[in-house]
Amino acid sequence: MYLNRMRDVTGTLAFRMTAWYAVVFTACSMLALSIFYYKISVITLKASDSELVEEIEEFVTIMDEGGLERVKKYMTVEVQSEEEDIFFRLFSPDGRLIAMEGKPFWNHVDPSENIFESLRHEVKPVLSTLELPDYKFKVRTIYGKISPEMILQVGISLEENEKYLKIFRRLLLLLILPLFLVSAVIGWLLARQGLKGVEEVTLTAMDITKGAYDKRVQVKKRLLEVSRLANTFNAMLDRIQALFKGMSEVTDNVAHDLRSPLTRIRGIAEMTLMGKSSIADYEKMAASTIEECDNLIHLINTMLDITETEAGVGRFEKEALDLKKLLTDACDLFQPVADEKGIQLLTRLPDELAVRSDKGRLQRMVTNLLENAIKYTDPGGKVTVSAYKKNGQVHIGFTDTGMGISETDLPKIFDRFYRCDNSRTQPGTGLGLCLVKAIANAFGGDIRVTSKLNEGSTFSVSLPL
Repeated sequence: MYLNRMRDVTGTLAFRMTAWYAVVFTACSMLALSIFYYKISVITLKASDSELVEEIEEFVTIMDEGGLERVKKYMTVEVQSEEEDIFFRLFSPDGRLIAMEGKPFWNHVDPSENIFESLRHEVKPVLSTLELPDYKFKVRTIYGKISPEMILQVGISLEENEKYLKIFRRLLLLLILPLFLVSAVIGWLLARQGLKGVEEVTLTAMDITKGAYDKRVQVKKRLLEVSRLANTFNAMLDRIQALFKGMSEVTDNVAHDLRSPLTRIRGIAEMTLMGKSSIADYEKMAASTIEECDNLIHLINTMLDITETEAGVGRFEKEALDLKKLLTDACDLFQPVADEKGIQLLTRLPDELAVRSDKGRLQRMVTNLLENAIKYTDPGGKVTVSAYKKNGQVHIGFTDTGMGISETDLPKIFDRFYRCDNSRTQPGTGLGLCLVKAIANAFGGDIRVTSKLNEGSTFSVSLPL
């Protein structure tokens, strides 16, 4: 049980972000402090070197003013007066010891022959760091000429430097745990704040799985990424809810639209079987059955076309099309129908109108809109087909003087199986405009409608060129 709870905690994104933040922050802090430690060690060593160089320069002056005896005397005074461990040794240019002042352990500081060799050719002092066998601290020494025939070695203990650096090292070690804990707390707070929106999305999703389909994530002033996640999640929920609602409506409408032809088919068959039917009656029944089956097939095929087009799985073969010719051909096709109803069919098209689109689907969209315009226009009315280019799009309009659409019906006019009350006397399935909208959206365009009841409607399609 405990191990499972630990896995649940350590497996969270907040824990991992906190751990990474704490490790990286602590490592960076220790790196910065280590660099600072190195800088301090360099500075303290340079300070010791400056002190040694000053000693050499001071003895050069003493040698010039008082000679060797005064140098020896001053060496004794320096050793006795200095608080820190210091020693002096005088050598001839060939390395022979002339005089020495300092504590006994300094005797182990043996000069190198290379040093004397280099000092024969250079005036610049030579610095070095040494470790003595009977002394636990390092020493810093300098060899410098105080006269052409005299080399002075001065050495000082680096005890104070090393003690100071040791304290700093201990401080670094002591800071590791507090730095890690502080960074972990800060990282946890930042992670919790940053993931608060994600947690709300998770809780909302859990509520939705329990049936609370109206729940939404509250979008507050948060990080841009979290706000985008919340908005996208809410938009997805709205879309899913709309799809569920649409599926429910489609199911009801399909059940109704399938029941009617199936009931008619059954009724025709029952009447034929119950009566004394002749061959002509059977032929009539067969013809009626075929007609009703064709209606069902048309209904099902239209539904499949809408589904494929909306899902984007249908194959679109774009090609260069003469839209003016396509619209003119459609008007010629419906001209007899318009003439039969006494409807005036007009076109307002530019001289040239070319687009790249799928010819079959574009023809079907135009046919559906033109057929609807003629169908719902009373005899003596007028239907106008227009088109023009603007802002990289082609706009196609279908205007009629028909029965119009009420304001309550307009928002639902493109829904599946939706039919206005005043259009139910006309034949149809209520899928035509839904298919038109699906095709327009699939082309990357849009369709809009404006209408006034008993005055007419205008359907405007916008498609990219």
